[in-house]
Amino acid sequence: MAILAIAAGIFVFLITGALTNELTHDPGAGVLPGLVLGFLAAAPLFKLAAQERSNFLHPAPREYNVPAKLAFAKIRDYLAEVSYNYGDKWHVVTADTQSGRITANLRFMDEFTRIEGDARGNIHTRKERVHRFLALDVQVRSTERGTTVIQLDFSPKVEGVNYAACDSIVSTVSSSIDAALGKGTPVVCEQNYPG
Repeated sequence: MAILAIAAGIFVFLITGALTNELTHDPGAGVLPGLVLGFLAAAPLFKLAAQERSNFLHPAPREYNVPAKLAFAKIRDYLAEVSYNYGDKWHVVTADTQSGRITANLRFMDEFTRIEGDARGNIHTRKERVHRFLALDVQVRSTERGTTVIQLDFSPKVEGVNYAACDSIVSTVSSSIDAALGKGTPVVCEQNYPG
């Protein structure tokens, strides 16, 4: 969505600049109006992209037809058993059964290939290792109906420009918890359960 916002802003900038230049016969007259209108065209799309990102990292709570103690144990066991890359594992910091809260961290190194040119015009590739960190906060709450409401909150920190580097792990954790507990239903209003 961010790429679409950038494309829309550039398109509006170019069209506004061309129209203003054509009307005023001044080659530089369209720069400032083009910048302003390009920004105004891109701003709502950037806001929409930020909202989508927030919804991805902080999905709506889901309700499952399992007791809270069983859901808590399954999530804790999943985080203890799963590994990524070359044995990178979740470090469970807190697993408080009284409050129904699990916090876990995942630190790992990631490799990506950087393409560079040298002074003679030759293209070279170089592998770089960068740090990735993903924090997970899970809230497990019991309802009066005997079901469980689970809220997941992810907080990624990445080195480099690839801000979506942890997205595959976020998707995997969310779908694995959904698979382990059965198909959950989104909770529309958080007043359905005590908290």
